[in-house]
Amino acid sequence: MDILNDIVVPCLIIFVACIAFGMMFNILRRHLIAAAIGAVVSEFVYSLLTGLEVSEVKSIFLAAAAVALYSEILARLFRSPVNMYLVVSIIPLVPGKTIYDTMITLVLGDSESFLSRLLDTFEAAGAIAMGIFMVSSVVRLIKDFREANGRKIIEAIHGLASKHDDNIKKI
Repeated sequence: MDILNDIVVPCLIIFVACIAFGMMFNILRRHLIAAAIGAVVSEFVYSLLTGLEVSEVKSIFLAAAAVALYSEILARLFRSPVNMYLVVSIIPLVPGKTIYDTMITLVLGDSESFLSRLLDTFEAAGAIAMGIFMVSSVVRLIKDFREANGRKIIEAIHGLASKHDDNIKKI
């Protein structure tokens, strides 16, 4: 695996392309660089895993999960919507060539190749969706758990304080 040609150059190209894509969606400049870095993260993870001969679907899934986690973290840090980072960051993972090849085989009437490529397209799209879904679900569970336990702790503190106040009144 040639690191420069297989990882570094595609990441630089994707960084520039995703800045342009983010500008098309009117993402604020202060968020645009971070969103484009998310695209570089997705391409880096995908390229690294495919270079290590991990299957394409697993590579896409793990890259989507990494980008979803990156987007969740940035959304918390900058107090902005997750989608602002996520939409731009998953652009390198979208199976555009596969979709194009699927449509070409459909137009040419090659039904066997069409079904095979359609399955590949659905696998890639499903891997992206499941990677994002898994991370956002875990983040939501952690958030709900922290809120629920935070309420219990606050209720316990209030309960202890009221018992303490009752003991003071008895004296």
